[in-house]
Amino acid sequence: MTLVERRAPASGATGRSGALVRTHYTNDPEASLAIAALPWFTEWADRVGGDCGFVRTGFVQLVGVDDTKLLRENVKSLQRLGATTETLAASDIRAVVPGLAVADDESAAYEPESGYADPVATTRGLVDAARRLGADVRENCSVDGLLTAGGHVVGVATNDGPINAEVVVLANGAWSNALTRPLGLDLPITATRAQAAVVRRPAPLVGIAGHPAVIDRRNGIYARPYDADRTLVGMSSSNADTLSDLDDVPVAPGFAERARDRLAEAFPAFSGQPISHTQAGPLDVTPDHCAILGPVDGIDGLVLAVGMSGSGFKKAPAIGACLAELIQDGQATSADLRPFSYHRFARGAQIERRDYRMGAGGGTALVH
Repeated sequence: MTLVERRAPASGATGRSGALVRTHYTNDPEASLAIAALPWFTEWADRVGGDCGFVRTGFVQLVGVDDTKLLRENVKSLQRLGATTETLAASDIRAVVPGLAVADDESAAYEPESGYADPVATTRGLVDAARRLGADVRENCSVDGLLTAGGHVVGVATNDGPINAEVVVLANGAWSNALTRPLGLDLPITATRAQAAVVRRPAPLVGIAGHPAVIDRRNGIYARPYDADRTLVGMSSSNADTLSDLDDVPVAPGFAERARDRLAEAFPAFSGQPISHTQAGPLDVTPDHCAILGPVDGIDGLVLAVGMSGSGFKKAPAIGACLAELIQDGQATSADLRPFSYHRFARGAQIERRDYRMGAGGGTALVH
């Protein structure tokens, strides 16, 4: 096996991931992948080796009062799929998440086993494990095109020469279409901006697990500890802008202050806290905000792992396992990849989500 990376592992969008690790999704296909991936993080040393920086803080999904019934239905669906999750009333939320502002009629979903990881350590850990198993890892090597013969993909052209392969797994996010279009394959992917701010955490919440990882639909944010005294916060609504430069993605003007202020709506102690720094990168977003995984009819030798839409990190170990099973055995068994087929868009079979309303300005949830 050969891994081709045009820079260094996690030097692009992956390294800027929010890196929440949780199973709460509002559709069964994504939830099943996330459930299959969680043990990779909790059992990292045994499964992969080393340390991925996983911190079990617990995870809380907050919604507005109007979505209480839907939240309970989604929790029941997740439990049926095997997730460890429950619905909490306001008094229980306050006990689990000290400092969180919660009204008496509000509720949340809670996952005690979830949390967050270090996106760079996770990626490099997987790469190091691949090397130990004999993989050829080529860093600072860019793929310039897909090699074909007789309608089959047979390798890749790189700036360091051609690499022949029986199967090519394309997992290069927002850069994918530049490689597939010469084959007549136009992927339904839009490149948009992911951005987050890192805010100094107030004294009552200091600690590497200073508060649970949170998605708060009431205030349109996601947040998790960044280190012992800082918190990473992003806003869960997409930006309307489409990126033209994927290599230089700036943070939008005023974003950091808006994100910090929304965080303070959820955790009042964050009001006015200093902003440490910001980060941004490109997302590859599909029409239904779900990944494209698996082969393409009529193009043998090509397997897609693109269109992660801002939530691929936590599912990545399961996606990798599923693709390995698919290539080696002809069928994925860790989770069902069929709903993620490229052909779902032409067949009118997009993945439907039982999603929640978004407060604080609305929008479409992407990054968490």
